Amino acid sequence: MFENVGKKSMGIDVFHHNGKIDWAQVKASGVEFAMIRVGYRGQTSGGIYEDAYFKSNVNGAVAAGVKVGIYFYSYANSKESAIKDAKWVLEQIKG
Repeated sequence: MFENVGKKSMGIDVFHHNGKIDWAQVKASGVEFAMIRVGYRGQTSGGIYEDAYFKSNVNGAVAAGVKVGIYFYSYANSKESAIKDAKWVLEQIKG
């Protein structure tokens, strides 16, 4: 639950480990928003990867009327790495 100016909203955090989500059922349960992982930076490889369910989760949530926010899981250990992560995220959510 999240309280914003006296109003409580229920939200969820989702990423590929949640598998395929029935967004109509999520909405019917009272969930108003979802924080959806766009991707992550690998801890050992350092590569940047899109979450396998990102696009389907965003599309499903929006179609069901669930508000969407996104996040990126990062292991950035320098300013340059953090900037690279941020630019990648912006490219993924463009449009």
